[in-house]
Amino acid sequence: MTDRTRASEAAHILDPPRQSNDGAGSLRYFGCLFVLVLAAGCASTPRDRESAPPATAAEPSAPPKARIFYVRQAVGDDANDGLSPETAWRTLSMLAEVLQAGDTAFVGRGLYREMLTLRQGGTAEKPITLIADTTGEHTTDAPGVVMITGADPVDEKIFVPEPNPGVYKATGLDKLIMNAVEMDGPQYRYPKAFDTWEHIREGMTQRDVVTKIPSLLFYDRETKAVYLHTSDGQPPVTHEIELIRRNYGIVAYGAPYVTVIGFTFRHMGTAGLNFEDGSHHGVAINNRSYGAWQGIRVFGSNDVLVANNELFRNSNSGVYFAYGSTRGYAVGNILYQNAKGIRWSSDSANGVAVDNVAFANRETGIAIEHSDAIRVIRNTLAGNEVSQLRLRKSRYTSEGNCFEAGGEEGVVSDYGPYEHYKTLTEHRQAKHQDLSSREVCGPLPVPVDVHRLHAETLSYAKRAR
Repeated sequence: MTDRTRASEAAHILDPPRQSNDGAGSLRYFGCLFVLVLAAGCASTPRDRESAPPATAAEPSAPPKARIFYVRQAVGDDANDGLSPETAWRTLSMLAEVLQAGDTAFVGRGLYREMLTLRQGGTAEKPITLIADTTGEHTTDAPGVVMITGADPVDEKIFVPEPNPGVYKATGLDKLIMNAVEMDGPQYRYPKAFDTWEHIREGMTQRDVVTKIPSLLFYDRETKAVYLHTSDGQPPVTHEIELIRRNYGIVAYGAPYVTVIGFTFRHMGTAGLNFEDGSHHGVAINNRSYGAWQGIRVFGSNDVLVANNELFRNSNSGVYFAYGSTRGYAVGNILYQNAKGIRWSSDSANGVAVDNVAFANRETGIAIEHSDAIRVIRNTLAGNEVSQLRLRKSRYTSEGNCFEAGGEEGVVSDYGPYEHYKTLTEHRQAKHQDLSSREVCGPLPVPVDVHRLHAETLSYAKRAR
């Protein structure tokens, strides 16, 4: 189960064709058919038909033709029309106002330090499709990573030492600073002092929390000053520091039927990819997202498919279905070194997790919190530090999984502070589920080398300049 390109049939329900990064047509089929078979519905409803305007004798106007746009960081120019590889745009932001139903955008290799916001969506027949052209087949660029980051480099000399050891301060920063990351380290983002237990529950000031805890940040909005406590207490000039300034890489706001394929997202304030507030029927396939709060976030959006993505080192979760995001499907993803691998919460009912591999997460592999009717099928949950499966006030069904608890503290399932099961046998006897599941999972995927990725994308940026 180490092949990121595998697509699963969702518990014998569906067996779609294999997908590729440039197979826009077959991926539209995958997303629509998967959702249709699992009762999300790609067809119009009786309500839709009832609300349609009556036919008239007037000849209908011709619908706008679907277009293909191109973005090429190395050779593009925003003065172009973006309609061919030779007249490609240079920045992703050019797509924000032009994409409409049926359009496709191919993005060439590069390191894009920007955020793309979509407020207009597609339809079931004509989705909007964004494709990272990692092979160069469409943009004619050389093969390479298409990376979007929320972080910007900084001159580490702007930080001066504070009286408290390990703490450094920079002033006069004109933009909001959300987080920081040491690119020469493991590339977890610094948590904010505002979010710590010490500040929230114990009432410590944020400056005092930064003094106490390494790898932490406090941004003072009033003085526009940043306080850092480096991971090793050494001056920032001994590290490669980037400051996180943008919330998302790609975000759909009220934009349904948006498909995103093949991008690498890193170090965002909130999430690499976000479907929010009515961005229903979204599809995320073959992306990679790390160093954010959530890798892929689905918030108040239904019928979203998240498949074959690699999501790691996110502070909260790899995939997050929240705020009533019903019928969310997590299929064939690889999730590791997050707090939680896959998470449902806040009445995000009728979801499915199938054929995912969630391992070495700091809390749990799959968390279901205040969300009913979640199906957990054929997942590999191994070595997650606290529990493999976590339930809080939720109804679920679970079968055919692998639970491999690790360490003295790890358990198979956790239902609260006084109800957890150390072994699969205990879990079966108590919950009468997972009768065909197992406890030995076999080899796990190899984590991504983030330093190699960083070096590769920096070389693109230098060539682009």
